[in-house]
Amino acid sequence: MNARLPTDQLAAALIQQLQSIVGPDGVKSEPAAVEQVTRTCVPMRTLPSAVVYPRSTSEVQAVVQAAAAADVPLWPVSTGKNWGYGERSAAYDRGITVILERMNQIVQVDEQLGYAVIEPGVTYKQLNDHLKQSGSRLWADCAGSTQYASVIGNALDKGRGLTPMADHFGSLCGMDVVLPDGRLLETGGGPTGHNTVRHGYKWGVGPYMDGLFVQSNLGVVVRAGVWLMPAPEVFDFAAFEYKADPSRLGAFIDDLRELVMSRALRSHPHLANSFAMMCILAQYPKDLLGGRRHLSEEAAARWRQEHGVASWTFGAGLYGSKEEVRYQKRMLRKVLGRYGMVQFIGAAVRDDWYGQLVRKVAPVVNRWLGKSPEFTDVMVPAINLFRGIPTDDFVRQAYFKSHPEKPATDIDPARDGCGFVWIGPVVPFNAEHVMRALAVTKQVFDKHEFDFFVEVIVESARAVILLVGVFYDRHDPVEAERARAWYDEAREVYIREGYPPYRATSMSMPGAMDSNPVARDLLATIKAAVDPQNLIAPGRYGTPLRPADRP
Repeated sequence: MNARLPTDQLAAALIQQLQSIVGPDGVKSEPAAVEQVTRTCVPMRTLPSAVVYPRSTSEVQAVVQAAAAADVPLWPVSTGKNWGYGERSAAYDRGITVILERMNQIVQVDEQLGYAVIEPGVTYKQLNDHLKQSGSRLWADCAGSTQYASVIGNALDKGRGLTPMADHFGSLCGMDVVLPDGRLLETGGGPTGHNTVRHGYKWGVGPYMDGLFVQSNLGVVVRAGVWLMPAPEVFDFAAFEYKADPSRLGAFIDDLRELVMSRALRSHPHLANSFAMMCILAQYPKDLLGGRRHLSEEAAARWRQEHGVASWTFGAGLYGSKEEVRYQKRMLRKVLGRYGMVQFIGAAVRDDWYGQLVRKVAPVVNRWLGKSPEFTDVMVPAINLFRGIPTDDFVRQAYFKSHPEKPATDIDPARDGCGFVWIGPVVPFNAEHVMRALAVTKQVFDKHEFDFFVEVIVESARAVILLVGVFYDRHDPVEAERARAWYDEAREVYIREGYPPYRATSMSMPGAMDSNPVARDLLATIKAAVDPQNLIAPGRYGTPLRPADRP
């Protein structure tokens, strides 16, 4: 897809005012520069008229007030690393994109109560490095995407992690929010400036306000508390491969739920199908297509066997005292052993002699098991994710179809023209619903001739998220349109089946609440009351676009 350049430029006086607020280096208004920093992986392209990088809360307030006076909408993002969901793209053209990546202070870490207070530019890598370098006893959960994603930004979009603290929104507690009129709100229900529990007690007094600013456009979150977890006495890691007959997958799903329900499994694993694993381990085998748009079942099986990939795979962290971890291991062997192979390989990340031995022996073991060397390459990064240590090893999969090889460093799929898009329906955690959701998903993939990529993410003991995605050539308009058609139909099918996506891309946000008109109308009423000018992120998560931006 060829990017357009912005057609509407902001008034010179507004550009000068923004420069006076954030500094000349904090404003980009040249079309080429704006295009470069707002590139996207999804099959839709919008372009702002300018991009602004504030460094402080007071600068955000001043930018909001300047935009209000000029009646120009703002689209705030944290770092914009939510690749495959829209990145820094607004739901409309023109306007000002506000990128908060320069607001990157770690304000406080409370070792006793187990939380940090941070700004939206703080990344998973920055927070993890800070905790390790300061000798903290605390771990921060992280997303499996990139180490440079925003901790707050991911939480505000209800992103998920892997440790027992995987619910990122659930870990937020107490926010500072710039409202559309420029005022600063402190959530938490207590006295402004003197609420000692605002980062330790979520609910406050009266209606719960933090939830108003998650997947919403009622304000700009400029600071928040995030809960952390103490390092466990013992950590281990289970690697599981499903070897049973496909007909037993439903029974496996029910047994997996009971492991989570009983807390024998405390992490939040991603059960990846074989294609999802192959995206990580290899480059796309275009030579096996045989004139097709996607791999045949036979070609996919042959490709999978070359690397020793099982039909389903997941990893899981084990946490607790020695006794607790022994119990978790016993239960995982007992239950998962009915369906495949379980290995406990957490020692691979230890710094002692045994850890060194495990890392040395791993390639030999993997070869004996018929696995490719790439399995060994991703072993340590995969285990570390379950210790809250972020990595870019897995987001490299974005390049597996669009580039001849995956880059080792400096990874930015949007900048580099990778095309992929995600959707994540939430499904009841039982065999009936998961198998039904997988079946209808496969039908949509087959109809639009894309390879079947799915991960079943354990959201809780009661629900899973199906992370579903396609990879496509952004530079091929026909394939990009096919990807858009796949996304639109998949979203329609999931809503019809009663499996609503847990988050939206920038291209589906304006219609995100259309299937629940009463909720949509209530949200529009709240938006009109809080932001009568419709200044902040029009169209975000089901709220109305401005008249000029409607299709």
